[in-house]
Amino acid sequence: MIVSETLSPELKPPPPLFAAALEAVELELALGKRDTRDDLCEQIIRETVESVGGVLIFQVKLGAGHDQRWVGAVAFTQEDAPEFAVISIPGNGGAIEVIPASRSELPLASLAIAYADLAQSWARARATR
Repeated sequence: MIVSETLSPELKPPPPLFAAALEAVELELALGKRDTRDDLCEQIIRETVESVGGVLIFQVKLGAGHDQRWVGAVAFTQEDAPEFAVISIPGNGGAIEVIPASRSELPLASLAIAYADLAQSWARARATR
């Protein structure tokens, strides 16, 4: 009996769901090392985002008391198109999250993309003056 060997085609890894995943993880880790007390949080978010190569689109403080949190939108430049992520920093000392805007359940995630598109439109309009 002769058995022929056949090789299955080489499998390629699936494309990343979020091209800026490495930057998002780096941002999450960097924010986790910072003191995110309320009085410093706004400055810390901006500095940390810039330190990992991101651009802070906006940030806001939501809620009050135990439910208070800082939420921000970040853009990471990937090849020709930006990738957007949402930062969530609970005021109660809980886990900091940096997740792709496309997977975020926060309503601000869709605003991040719209705001970034609007800012790009303004920049193009100013450049053509």
